[in-house]
Amino acid sequence: MWHAVDALLSAAIDNGVVPGCALCVRTGAEVLHSAHFGCAELRPQRRLVTTDTAWDLASLTKVLATTPIALRMVAAGALDLDAPISETLPDAPAGVTAAHCLTHTSGLPAWSALFEAPAVREAGLGSSEARALALHLARHQPMNAPPGAQHVYSDLGFLLLCAQLEAIGGARIDQLFENHVLQPSGIDLRWGWPGAAATEDCPVRGRVVSGEVHDLNAWAMGGRSTHAGLFATADAVAAAAAWQLRAWAGVSDEGLEPGTVRRFWSHRAAGSHHLGWDGVSPSGSSAGDLWPADGVGHLAFTGCSVWIAPRQDIVVALVSNRVHPVVEGGSVPDAPIHPRYAAFRALRPRLHSAVVDALHAQERWPS
Repeated sequence: MWHAVDALLSAAIDNGVVPGCALCVRTGAEVLHSAHFGCAELRPQRRLVTTDTAWDLASLTKVLATTPIALRMVAAGALDLDAPISETLPDAPAGVTAAHCLTHTSGLPAWSALFEAPAVREAGLGSSEARALALHLARHQPMNAPPGAQHVYSDLGFLLLCAQLEAIGGARIDQLFENHVLQPSGIDLRWGWPGAAATEDCPVRGRVVSGEVHDLNAWAMGGRSTHAGLFATADAVAAAAAWQLRAWAGVSDEGLEPGTVRRFWSHRAAGSHHLGWDGVSPSGSSAGDLWPADGVGHLAFTGCSVWIAPRQDIVVALVSNRVHPVVEGGSVPDAPIHPRYAAFRALRPRLHSAVVDALHAQERWPS
């Protein structure tokens, strides 16, 4: 049943599209298929991927950590998605709300090299002082548009949200994550993971990065942020998504309020994003042409993704180290697409369509 799915990933390894990858397909209740391929590291030493290999989840942190923290705070009445963040943080950009940040319509730019700021470097990259300075700089970036006017995928918006969640919760994001995600879910997600699959041979750090966050702004913040920092195995990524899926379906009592999850997954704004989660684009979605229009998912720069088909009760988690040992495409929006990156982009929709075909064959994919 799963031969075509596994053949796609095996070919991606053989053709050099990714060094290594792992896949987990499951329902809210059980794993249907799990597989792994290739190398967790090519240099400085060759390591094979195993079932226990952890991966840098990069922006999946947004949906596996930040979004459920916000979900729980909204359900508890602590976070008002539509109130100006300036009510909590007086120096926040005027009119920006948590909903704007979660839907990437805050008006803030997509990204800024906060780790290069002299004050952040002088404070000591990774220190608590550098982290505070980075959060301060993020919310003082010049606005590109009025709040809510346009959709621009923005890490800076999530850093503004980070400052708000920490102010409301009275703790750093990793402690909020412990309280709101790890304790109720019991899933093994970590901030850093020694022995994880390697990412870039980083020119800033002068070494191959393994076990610490690839994202340089998150690295400057000590590896704990709302936009990046989490590590996990493929099975744990799928389990974390399934935790939210069970709440959406109203079949569990694991700390997430079903009505709030449904609100987050159905909310629409100026772009493709719901609240936290991305949606299925009308054409060219990484979820493939067969994925349902009400699906939610997210991508990560390092080569990871997770997609949920709520009514079909299916989660597909793909994790990879496509940026190892060299980042070849994806970092500059208007730059020419590198052939290896183009091949990886083409792989994802083909994989998800192959998964749907396999599920159809097992009568696991209701219309």
